[in-house]
Amino acid sequence: MTTIHLLGSEGFIGRAVQREAGGLQLHCWSHRELDPEHHFDLLDPSSWQALLKCQPTHAILLSWPGLPNYQELFHVNRNLPACIELIEQLVDAGLQRLLVAGTCYEYGLQNGPMSEDQFTDPVNCYAIAKDSLRRVIASRYSQQDLQWCWTRIFYPFGQGQNPHSLIPSLQKALESGEKSFPMGSGRQLRDFIDVQEVARQLLTLVMHQDAGGIYNTGSGIPRSVLEMAEEAIAAHGGSIRLKRAVYPDRSDEPLAFWAHMDKFKALLRIPETIP
Repeated sequence: MTTIHLLGSEGFIGRAVQREAGGLQLHCWSHRELDPEHHFDLLDPSSWQALLKCQPTHAILLSWPGLPNYQELFHVNRNLPACIELIEQLVDAGLQRLLVAGTCYEYGLQNGPMSEDQFTDPVNCYAIAKDSLRRVIASRYSQQDLQWCWTRIFYPFGQGQNPHSLIPSLQKALESGEKSFPMGSGRQLRDFIDVQEVARQLLTLVMHQDAGGIYNTGSGIPRSVLEMAEEAIAAHGGSIRLKRAVYPDRSDEPLAFWAHMDKFKALLRIPETIP
């Protein structure tokens, strides 16, 4: 049975991949694990040796330290070169299939449905570093035996989400009996996707023999931030007043963008749905 080496297994998405793996064989690696057979720190190359000795053929690279500080330079001058070096060493060790987590922020400030062949124009350091890594992979490994997939992940939510994110913060306020909840304008349209569906898509891509290149990882359905907040309140069964426009909208995100999912659907032979 093929073993998938999951790098960054104890993060939000990594834990979802573990829950979703089913009968697939995972070897989980994380900087949070002290066991040398599972310890991996992207920023400490000496910790890579146990991984490289396994001579992995399939890997999912989720590890990316320092989030959610999107504007910090360490994304470019620390994380990016570490990922490039790691991938080089994995390929030298016999890697055949690589799936790397990218970000929807690579699209920059463009609005509307985003397709994988659109130009990228990232505006924060995190997205710039990710987009640069994708370009390096495409340039170095297009003529080699490595099959790679790059996934531009949109807005995951669900079990294990950062407690400071909108929905967990709102749920905490509801549970505490707060009368009001401060938020941004709520008018932004985003592609919110359950983290378990993210995990399913990633596992499909890393195992599918025809998968290659860039894929969006999203639902394909635009929803407003306000709608998500109102649904969370309804699901809780409580009541709370949403105080909108308390916080400014982020300047490094467009007003409305979501994933165009036809490429992934075609991979699964899912007929295109006509609205």
